[in-house]
Amino acid sequence: GLEGVVSKLADSPYVAARGGNWLKIKCIKRQEFVIVGWTPSDKVRAFRSLILGVHDGGKLRFAGKVGTGFDTAELFRLMKIMAPLEQKAATVEAPRAEVRGAHWLRPKLVAEIAFTEMTNEGTLRHPSYLGLREDKKAAAVVLETERRTAKLTAAPANTIAISNRDRVIYPESNITKGQLADHYAAVAEIMLPWVGSRPISLVRCPQGRAKKCFFQKHDAGSFGDKVHHVSIMEKDGHEEPYLYVDDADGLMTCVQMGTIELHGWGARIEDVEKADRLVFDLDFKAVRAAAFQFRDILKSLGLTTFPMLTGGKGVHVIAPLTPQAEWPQVKDFAHRLAQAVAQSDPSHFTAALSKA
Repeated sequence: GLEGVVSKLADSPYVAARGGNWLKIKCIKRQEFVIVGWTPSDKVRAFRSLILGVHDGGKLRFAGKVGTGFDTAELFRLMKIMAPLEQKAATVEAPRAEVRGAHWLRPKLVAEIAFTEMTNEGTLRHPSYLGLREDKKAAAVVLETERRTAKLTAAPANTIAISNRDRVIYPESNITKGQLADHYAAVAEIMLPWVGSRPISLVRCPQGRAKKCFFQKHDAGSFGDKVHHVSIMEKDGHEEPYLYVDDADGLMTCVQMGTIELHGWGARIEDVEKADRLVFDLDFKAVRAAAFQFRDILKSLGLTTFPMLTGGKGVHVIAPLTPQAEWPQVKDFAHRLAQAVAQSDPSHFTAALSKA
């Protein structure tokens, strides 16, 4: 398997030397193991290592030793807990060299252990003690097996032909209409839950960013049957058809019609008067720190959030909502929260939008 991930500070140069800008982050696993004994130390510490076991195939077997992760207080606390459990007979079969001088225990204690991998011999590589699991019985500790948690699936198929694939849409980066279409096709499965089945506003640049671009939110009948519309009542009482998509074909039709951006409403077409998410738009230098701060504030209010990147440097902190409150109440809550955050930290936040 893979050993870990190598990361680099995004704005640091590539240099042929070790440094703090490069990190190797190992893949760490964790599991509970039964403490079946301990080995004595030739130093002043209470013991050298814990001997571990795990139920595998209905039998308690040797799983290695762990000698790191303890502070002095924990070493002596464990010795106090283990003392009444000592027994003369070996609790598990183990290589003699591994358990020389071992003090065996009745299998009653469970410890949580971090490790990098299980060897072919069934012992732990690079184990580290994390703590006792007093809530778990030793008899319930079995060997855990890995399984794939997510299955890669193909992007949703679409049947929309893209014309003028070589037309340059973003002249500053020489990105073509075909490349943009390929991108949207690749991310459609991830994107559709957040822009699908909700009114959308499109940024259309049929001839590319260097020429005329415009917003479109109403259906003028030019998109065909893959892009749908929902009637929404305007403030003056008349209804207008607003665009929405619900599958990859609809998304790709928008791209074929020169769309470069899709902006989804904070409500779904089933009930556009009930907001189903809060969005706080952060767009300044300390954006990452601000996003984390907003996450923590909203978490304290019982709202789970996730970030969505918005262009070059912005972040939307989005809190999904059960669509119960209507827009005026949700807007008032968001406004008052933004004002409170800005007042509590005026050097980093403002709730006033400056006009260019």
